Amino acid sequence: MAIPTFRFDDPPVPLDAPHPATVAIDRERQRLAAATARGVGMPIAGTLYWLGVAALLELLPLRTALFWSYVATGAVFPAGVLLTRAFGGDLFAKSERLTSLGLLMNAMQLFFWPMIIVTGYVAAPWTPFAMATLFASHFLGYAWLYRSRGYAVLAVGVPVACLVAVVVARDPLTATIPLLAAAVYAIASSLLLREVRAGR
Repeated sequence: MAIPTFRFDDPPVPLDAPHPATVAIDRERQRLAAATARGVGMPIAGTLYWLGVAALLELLPLRTALFWSYVATGAVFPAGVLLTRAFGGDLFAKSERLTSLGLLMNAMQLFFWPMIIVTGYVAAPWTPFAMATLFASHFLGYAWLYRSRGYAVLAVGVPVACLVAVVVARDPLTATIPLLAAAVYAIASSLLLREVRAGR
């Protein structure tokens, strides 16, 4: 039988010893990353989406192109699901600890739409900039969830690249922003494909 110590404080824990809860969450993140193939199909679908938006802006009047670009966002998730499946992942893989967090990160995109719609009404040429920066930024949570440099590049790279471009040009760059976004999405997709193949 152990001799009681009569301590009323927490025993000291080595600073380099991870908490058991942290270890459990990290293992679950690793399992979910493998099960979903890091959702690699989503940024690939995003690349295709932004190329499509660039084509719409080239072929149609601005407000008509913006309307169809709004409609086309509805195709991104289904396309991402199918593309992820092609790489051996399942975006609907469940996690007792992390599924609710993933749903919250996706749901917050709904709150981007008031900003996008208002921008479309009062400053239509700036709408692609608003859409690109907002939609890309939501991937930052996935950089943590999947321990992914690819998602970090996407979440930070699109807003920074778009901001620098419009500041330097002193113009909304309505037709250029979708191509710039597509380029960063493509780079992020290639990084994610490497991560998936490496099993990281």
